[in-house]
Amino acid sequence: MKRIVRRDFLKGTAAVGTTAAMTPRMSWAQPADKAASGGYATLPTRGEFLIRSAYVLTMDDKLGDVPNGDIHVRNGAIVAVGKGIQAPGAKIIDGKDMIALPGLVETHWHMWGTAASNTAGDDPKMGYFSFAKAVGAIFKPEDNARGVRLAIAEAINSGLTTVHNWSHNLVTPEFADAELQAHRSMGHRALFGYGYFGIGMQNQTANIGDLGRVNERWIKPSEGLLTLGVCSRGPENNNIDLCKTEWDAARKMGLHISTHIGTSMARMKEKQPVKQLNDAGLLGPDVILVHDTNTIEGDTDILARTKTNISFSPFTEMRTGFGIPPMGELSKAGVPLSLSVDTTVLAGNCDMFAIMKAILNVGDGEAKNEFAMPARKALEMGTMGGARALGLADKIGSLTPGKRADIILVRTTDLNMAPFTDPVHMVIQSANPSNVDMVMIDGRVMKRGGQLIGVDTARIVRDANDTAMRVRAEAERINRT
Repeated sequence: MKRIVRRDFLKGTAAVGTTAAMTPRMSWAQPADKAASGGYATLPTRGEFLIRSAYVLTMDDKLGDVPNGDIHVRNGAIVAVGKGIQAPGAKIIDGKDMIALPGLVETHWHMWGTAASNTAGDDPKMGYFSFAKAVGAIFKPEDNARGVRLAIAEAINSGLTTVHNWSHNLVTPEFADAELQAHRSMGHRALFGYGYFGIGMQNQTANIGDLGRVNERWIKPSEGLLTLGVCSRGPENNNIDLCKTEWDAARKMGLHISTHIGTSMARMKEKQPVKQLNDAGLLGPDVILVHDTNTIEGDTDILARTKTNISFSPFTEMRTGFGIPPMGELSKAGVPLSLSVDTTVLAGNCDMFAIMKAILNVGDGEAKNEFAMPARKALEMGTMGGARALGLADKIGSLTPGKRADIILVRTTDLNMAPFTDPVHMVIQSANPSNVDMVMIDGRVMKRGGQLIGVDTARIVRDANDTAMRVRAEAERINRT
């Protein structure tokens, strides 16, 4: 591993910490449940709100788009969407010059690694897999938690209201507890994918014996914000009998299961993992296959027939040389598609607007056709597509009355958004996290006026910097011996 200049690193750490400390602390909503947050966030209370006069992209096929529309929220749920809604006593949120849309949803993120963002280098010694393996062995439970807290804070700021924490640095159950406590402290919505420890290892299952304990301790008391899943090494690294053991344990509890697949054409031809899973009866709508940038004959038909979900992370897939997501082939066949951050060690940030724009460009570029992929398809992948993949389509993904109130407002008057033309294209092609004015998760206003509410960003950043500095120093020491 390359050595860093400690003085320059500390200088950068101090600068980031100072910036975070200067961030205004908002008191827009009444705080609640501070004790349960561990001091990292003061969660706003749920109340009754009326978002007034926004351009509403409901992502509900029946409701469609509602220009100059209103959204009524009460006790964490969407009550009504339409024009001229009357809600006496509700707190008014001015949506004028805003685009309202469902909170964005991602389906595969190694969140623990956020405390090591941007550390994958330009040569094999600093490549993602070797680096992540080394760093993962150094991390302690609190380091995992620090990565998760930083990831959640950035996600909220970015309008990303639901994530799939694909947790694959679980050395012991204490690591899972640390990450889940971080989720609980931040009031964010997540599927916690209970994974394994040891990147690159083979023939080892996730700790499925701990699923029941985690479900009782963390998932059930979470008011529906947390759900549980299983992340497997999959048939490219485990024999199919071990895969079946994991799938059976997950399905017995009604949990979704996910695995990496298809990152190498040579491995796909050798292992034929999609066929293996299909022959064992393990595919279906409760399964997310991550990446699958290399397909072999017959795979696409199997995935479409079984309604198995594919999660693409275009930035990391291209960065690591996995290949180009085969958008045309899978989309044409009707395979369910969603989007992911993957890891900020490679991707750098969790900007889902950029990810949606990237997948749109990949779709058109792959087809060599400007009109191959509609912008609305990219938005669907980042909202309802993600919700379906996580098994949460009955709760989130569209602004449908009865669903939970996960809503974002995007300003249209910022320089990069002007002029107001087509709202879908504006969101996909122009928007970035700085344009997100408001974020509501489960009826709690977590960001307003472009500022996070009640989140101790300075402490979260200090913690992450402390982990990054300590882990790099330890990695250097190991490298010298």
